[in-house]
Amino acid sequence: MKYISYTLCTFLCWMIVGCEDILEKEPLALISTTNAYITEADATRAVTAAYHPLMANNWCCGAWGNSGFMHWVLGNVASDDTEKGGESGSDQLYAQQVSLFNIPSDNDATRFAWSSQYIGIRRANLVLDNVPDIEMDADLKARYLAEAKFLRAWYYSNLVKTFGDVPLVLTTELEAYDLTRAPKQEVYNQIIQDLQEAMAVLPAEYDDAERGRATRGAAQAYLGKVYLYLNDFPMAEEMFGQVINSGTYSLDPDYYGMFLREGENSPEHIFQVQFHNDQGAQPANNQLNTVFASRARNGWGFNLPTQDFVDAFEEGDPRLNHTVYKTGDVMPDGLIANVGNSTTGYLNKKYYVPEYERVGGALQPGRDDIYMRLGKVMLWYAEAANENGNTQEALDALNQIRERAREGNPDVLPDITETDQDALRELIWHEQRVEFGQEFERFYELVRQGRAGEVMRGYAEKYNTAKGSGYTDGVNEIFPIPQAEINLSGGVLSQNQGY
Repeated sequence: MKYISYTLCTFLCWMIVGCEDILEKEPLALISTTNAYITEADATRAVTAAYHPLMANNWCCGAWGNSGFMHWVLGNVASDDTEKGGESGSDQLYAQQVSLFNIPSDNDATRFAWSSQYIGIRRANLVLDNVPDIEMDADLKARYLAEAKFLRAWYYSNLVKTFGDVPLVLTTELEAYDLTRAPKQEVYNQIIQDLQEAMAVLPAEYDDAERGRATRGAAQAYLGKVYLYLNDFPMAEEMFGQVINSGTYSLDPDYYGMFLREGENSPEHIFQVQFHNDQGAQPANNQLNTVFASRARNGWGFNLPTQDFVDAFEEGDPRLNHTVYKTGDVMPDGLIANVGNSTTGYLNKKYYVPEYERVGGALQPGRDDIYMRLGKVMLWYAEAANENGNTQEALDALNQIRERAREGNPDVLPDITETDQDALRELIWHEQRVEFGQEFERFYELVRQGRAGEVMRGYAEKYNTAKGSGYTDGVNEIFPIPQAEINLSGGVLSQNQGY
């Protein structure tokens, strides 16, 4: 036994020492930063990779798909516009917790929101750190760097409005958990700088081969939105006005059509996440088409429009039937709708997939997510103009939206003539709710307007429901920092108040 033990020990020592050179070799398949940024093609791949986390923004969790920002939960379900849906309250519990404002620090929606955006930020930083040293066409290099700045600003915009103060990571030498949380104004200052620098370089348009990349108009529109969130109404009006007056965009006369596949790249679209329309080996499909679809039609039945949202539409407003559908409705493909077990009786029509769009019968075609469009810009412009005392400009923009919405029917949606600033503000807020309903803005808009608590507790009382009843002013305007990130930082990251 001693001989065997000695022999075994000798063998193991030989293996440890003798194999050291083999074991410590760099993995052959690993691309390091020293050899990944050499050619123009490398720069192209790096910028494309920085866009990829945008695609993960529509679903969660784990094996069910890309873990992403969860706009539908944080922007919709947290508001009075939608109920969670699904089979039961425990189906995707993270969404139920958000709906009830009983949100633990290990909530999946906030955890993936944090991680996905910092993945995007790191990839943008990789471009900004490494592409300047690549020998390539100077104009293309400048554009790629501008795209990376736009994307970093986009990801940080999501983070700061969701979590408040967040680590400001501007280099690949650091990770979010290495830093303390920067004050949100400092984060906003960086977002503004990135968007301003991007705006100065980005083109107004691209050819079809590169459509979907950030444009000058996208940078202007998001810069206007940042100023709006900071209550800097003069700058918001100016930036939104530049988009409107650029001549690059126009209101699509077919309101519903611009949400269908054939309406992609509508003249109204300013920035959207583009998906492939195939079912190949590596399909890039929009999972929300399945997430929001009826359980009676092989969907998952989440994100159910509420009766309160439906009742917000004025009588005869065509946008209602373009935004929600109920059992018995005739759908664009001629099928009769069945909303299955929807507890509200409604589903989101903007993500309905007609039969003629389905590839191989799947509910997940390459339908784009439209995040910025002219209709939003014009109503945010109207709000800013009203706050600045430019009443006629506000009314003009507001009424252009209503004119498009009425679809030629003079008996609905009459022009607004209100000139009192407070009354007009309420009318503009109402128009925003119905014009871009179910487009993931509502909760953040309520917070920005300073009325989230009032609206959500009022909803709970009106409908005798737990949804919204737990909203606490001074706490629930933002969401908890993921506990996993606090643990990873060794306590350097602090938790938001009330969580």
